[in-house]
Amino acid sequence: MIKNCFKYSWLLFILMFQNVLAQEDWEMVKEEDGIKVYTKPVSTSDFKAFKATMTIDESIQSFLSVLYDIEGLTSWGYKLEDASLLKKSGDSLQIYYAEAKVPFPYKNRDGVYANTFKWDANAKILHVEIKLLDKYIAEKEGLVRLTGKGYWKAKVLTSGKLEIVFEMEVDPGGGIPAWMANMFADDSPYYTMFELQKVVKNKKYQNKTYSFIN
Repeated sequence: MIKNCFKYSWLLFILMFQNVLAQEDWEMVKEEDGIKVYTKPVSTSDFKAFKATMTIDESIQSFLSVLYDIEGLTSWGYKLEDASLLKKSGDSLQIYYAEAKVPFPYKNRDGVYANTFKWDANAKILHVEIKLLDKYIAEKEGLVRLTGKGYWKAKVLTSGKLEIVFEMEVDPGGGIPAWMANMFADDSPYYTMFELQKVVKNKKYQNKTYSFIN
């Protein structure tokens, strides 16, 4: 009995220690305009993962409305030249295509993104899982297909404000050296969040309601 208790206590300690280490892996590389950007190495890739956080005085419905509006994505998504909805399943799933501009002499990147929406009513948190589906449609000539994963998390605070986290782990494909991509790992999440906090105030995203948000 005592031996088992010791074993489980030791296992719990190890899990807690691993969790602390995982959190410490993130290094803050930018803090500006209320936006914090972090990067960390990825064990399976030469490209760093990034995470950005901010708090805005907007409703969860307005934020969700922005994410649903794929046609408007080019107005706030970093370096996006094109975005189009491929599939939508109720309020829980959307699959869309997007092309991002890359500086010469490299080829533009494109990706097929699957967003899965889940609302935790007890915690007042919206989880949006992001998966890049590299085989969903045929690759386009002259473009390099992205692979990766990430998520959005939006938590309604007791103040009524919204705490937003955006995290991605992306491989931009051949041609771009990892050291170069990692140098600019703070730009994409920062400008995405910066533009998002402006566009969410647009009148067309206000006063929206969604049945699964309660």
